[in-house]
Amino acid sequence: MSSKRKQRILKLLSEKEQKSLSEGNVLRGLNMPERKRKNLRATLEQMVLEGTVKKSSKGRYRLGKYEKKPAGRDHRRPNFPGHTLNGNRKNIGSNGLSNGNSLRVLADLRKTPRGFVACPRKAEIPECDIENGGKKRSFSDGELVVIEIGLGKTSARVTERLGISGEIETEKKGIISEYRLPKGFSRNVTKEVANLSAKFSNGDLSARVNLEGETIFTIDGDDAKDFDDAVGIKRIRKGKGYRLWVSIADVSHYVLSGSACDEEAARRATSTYLSDRVIPMLPKRLSNDLCSLRPKKRRLTKTVEMDFDSSGRLKNSRIYNSVIKSSARLTYSKAAAVLEGSGAVSSSLSKGITSSLLVMRELYGKLKELRIGKGGLDFDFPEAVLLRSSSGEVRDVDRFKRNTAHEIIEEFMIMANSAVAEFVFRNGFESIYRIHEPPDPDSIKQLRESLLKMGIKANLGAKAKQPDIQAVMKTASGRRDREQINFMILRALKKAVYSTRHVPHFGLAIDDYTHFTSPIRRYPDLVVHRIVDDILEKNPPSYDSALLKKIAERCSILERTAEGAERQFMNLETANFMKTRVGEVFHGKILSIHPFGIFVEIKEHFVEGLVPEHSYKGRGRKRRWFELGEEVRVKLVSADLERRRLTFDLAS
Repeated sequence: MSSKRKQRILKLLSEKEQKSLSEGNVLRGLNMPERKRKNLRATLEQMVLEGTVKKSSKGRYRLGKYEKKPAGRDHRRPNFPGHTLNGNRKNIGSNGLSNGNSLRVLADLRKTPRGFVACPRKAEIPECDIENGGKKRSFSDGELVVIEIGLGKTSARVTERLGISGEIETEKKGIISEYRLPKGFSRNVTKEVANLSAKFSNGDLSARVNLEGETIFTIDGDDAKDFDDAVGIKRIRKGKGYRLWVSIADVSHYVLSGSACDEEAARRATSTYLSDRVIPMLPKRLSNDLCSLRPKKRRLTKTVEMDFDSSGRLKNSRIYNSVIKSSARLTYSKAAAVLEGSGAVSSSLSKGITSSLLVMRELYGKLKELRIGKGGLDFDFPEAVLLRSSSGEVRDVDRFKRNTAHEIIEEFMIMANSAVAEFVFRNGFESIYRIHEPPDPDSIKQLRESLLKMGIKANLGAKAKQPDIQAVMKTASGRRDREQINFMILRALKKAVYSTRHVPHFGLAIDDYTHFTSPIRRYPDLVVHRIVDDILEKNPPSYDSALLKKIAERCSILERTAEGAERQFMNLETANFMKTRVGEVFHGKILSIHPFGIFVEIKEHFVEGLVPEHSYKGRGRKRRWFELGEEVRVKLVSADLERRRLTFDLAS
């Protein structure tokens, strides 16, 4: 009887593939009397142990093992690399931990009468002798190395030699080693990717919506080579509404769960964009070729199709696998020129692309107005960009100039990410979300007190709402310290992270949000693509909640690691650029005030540095005299490549 009951259960669950069933649903679906519930429960639990049925944390049941494999797709269970998940999460990042018994850190070698000693760049680690392992090794005085030192030991082993300290390329190698950034792809990954076919079978195309006839194109930076998102638009509802297509490279078609490439992408979690290079999550064969939405090339995509009314409100959305052929590769500057009315640029583009850009600007304005109206926070902090000569030398550091094209793409990606998050949640699948929780009461209290000292009485309660923060930003909008106040607000907020919890995004003021639009460079996006595949193909979930939680936690950590490395590369390049300007006087603006000194941004170049307290305290000037946004004249005292920082002195 038990065997027949199992067959009936499997048949019922296969008929209900789109949703999970409770114990009561199964009981009623099999027309079993209530008195048989205990027997049914025993059978279900036995099937869970066998793996033929999966039970969720909420006690609902789905098919477990399944025989039917969708054409063209390998649905092996994702194999997230175990060694990166077990043990102390401090093993991830740049804190110097190698394993539980040793430290791995950067150090400068110094020659002494007794031999070479290592001077770790982490101040809390004392200098130590160098172990030679019985071999003679010829080191150089001032050499930068990576050392491994056992806890409690006074000697260390050199594991990597990088070059002479203070040289720009050596210091770059140091950052890459310090942050444990990968230095290449394994033979297995390279071989696997080389065997991928650029040709599509009829099966690859027949099950997809063909959008090749629509005007869809990419807009990216001038130097971009991995084009993973394309957009298209047309008017609907007798010209009063809009249909927006956001098509994203279908990376999940090529990077199969459990493959060598997938495991390597999971280890990296993200692409890292350093000042002069990219350390990609995926090999170039994928990121710059097969998955890159090149113009006039047929590409497999996942499309979020959204219909809006005349006021920009989303009326409905569809998500489906598609095939596109990008009409053009636009840069942000070229798109902005069209939007600003440059006839010369417009004439070089097709009429369809030019008119699409104008309609996109129209919809963008309405979308942003609605989002800000709901409480969305728009900080728009300036970013530094390195301007290089034809030989690659940095000739200046300037503010990165965002234009309307940047904002349009950003707003459209937000809408697509939100639509996908809502779609996954509505279908009852567990997933990875991009969440931003409300700020802690203590952080808001500290912010409120800081603002009061600056003459701003902010109506910020313990549970601050977005409109309250918007009001503070509006109050500060006309002040010279506006940027500094906005930065204080940002520091009071929590950081956005990846999570399996479905909670609203505070900063964007959106209830459903995930990352879906950049699967070439972010692993969570690739995971969400696979979850979307499961829903579209009516498969049981490929990921369980425990695995998703591990992926989310690790990707959040490695995202911060990548950001740290990117920031340190920029600091290093800035110091190298400014080293020939030591002794020069600049016009500066005070960014922040601390017990140890003040940070100043100079006007001549978009760089900042520290004026130490000791450099002005001896002159009788007190810290309380300084104000945020105050203009000062400063002299550059040092540009330290090893510490990646600039030091100034007050010149007036």
